[in-house]
Amino acid sequence: MQQVIDFFRRLTDMSDWPPRWFCGTWSDFHGWLYIISDLTIWLAYMAIPLILVRFVIIKKGVPLSGVFWLFGAFILLCGLTHLIDAMMFWLPAYRINALIRFLTGIVSVATVIALIRYFNEAVGLRTSREYDRELSYRQLAMQELTRSNQELQQFAYVASHDLQSPLKTITSYLTLFEAKHGAQLDSDARRLITVSATAAERMRHLISDLLEFSRVGSEVAFTPVDLNRLVDEITEELQAEIQATGATIDKSVLPTVLGHSSDLKQLFQNLITNAIKYRRPGVAPQIRIQVMDELHQYRFAISDNGIGIERQYFDRVFQIFQRLHGRNEYSGTGIGLATCKKVIDIYGGQIWLDSVVDSGTTVYFTIPKVIKHLHQYAKADSLHSLN
Repeated sequence: MQQVIDFFRRLTDMSDWPPRWFCGTWSDFHGWLYIISDLTIWLAYMAIPLILVRFVIIKKGVPLSGVFWLFGAFILLCGLTHLIDAMMFWLPAYRINALIRFLTGIVSVATVIALIRYFNEAVGLRTSREYDRELSYRQLAMQELTRSNQELQQFAYVASHDLQSPLKTITSYLTLFEAKHGAQLDSDARRLITVSATAAERMRHLISDLLEFSRVGSEVAFTPVDLNRLVDEITEELQAEIQATGATIDKSVLPTVLGHSSDLKQLFQNLITNAIKYRRPGVAPQIRIQVMDELHQYRFAISDNGIGIERQYFDRVFQIFQRLHGRNEYSGTGIGLATCKKVIDIYGGQIWLDSVVDSGTTVYFTIPKVIKHLHQYAKADSLHSLN
């Protein structure tokens, strides 16, 4: 232990040895060849870690970055040993040289251990050729998905138009029939006409909601959407329901987000409409809209004081055509919350709820500040493949 203490105490002491020029017989050519070679190796060793560090800093998310840092430190220390060897022709710093070599040995062992530890992960990294092949498959899949979506939207539009037309005809003829022959019909016949007309009207609403559901996310270009103005517009359109129920809507200052105005309007309109619809008897709906800025995203909360939802149905309500109440209790097609979930999924956020029966429900959802649509990924892949 005394030798170790003495070693570090005299770390910079060079009085025990002569400079290397005086150790043995050196010719000028031999000595300078040694010195220049060591300095050249040192310069090369200095350049390698600098390039590695620059690469890790510029290329964000580099896999196995820890190995890069260890390898850079190992190369840097190896270079220092050559620099010290060259300097020892004038400065016999044998203790410093020994310490640097010891540190080099430790870092070299750590680098080998890291390489062995991450060997399988490194083998699993894709080559540029494998990435290009995968990118080609992704582009083909994206093109096929886009084509399928276009066909689906066209089918939904045609189907809804072709289905709505005969339903309108049925409703119109039933109305005319009742107006012309109503006095000659008994109560059962008039009831059948009313039930049939109501069913046809309900089918029209269902087809209309399905069409809106299919259109969610069909727009590609993002534009700034002022959510304050959007909610005010929705509130104005729902004035009849608000006045009839005595509902109050309290909102905090909402942000402006990049997105599709039509999608975001469906999202907020469905949630506000549900908060008004599923109210407790004799209790005026109280709706509160809040937002929290969470660095990379906004977290919204729309709460009410309505009938609430049992915990076992928290996930089910976001599925299409899922209804928890009979049509006689509450109107609707069971598509509203499914549409909300589709919008949030497309925007890369999350939606969930918390509720207490006979107390109220709060629906939470997040919208990223930077939204990437599938079309943007396809465009980015296409641009990447051209580089």
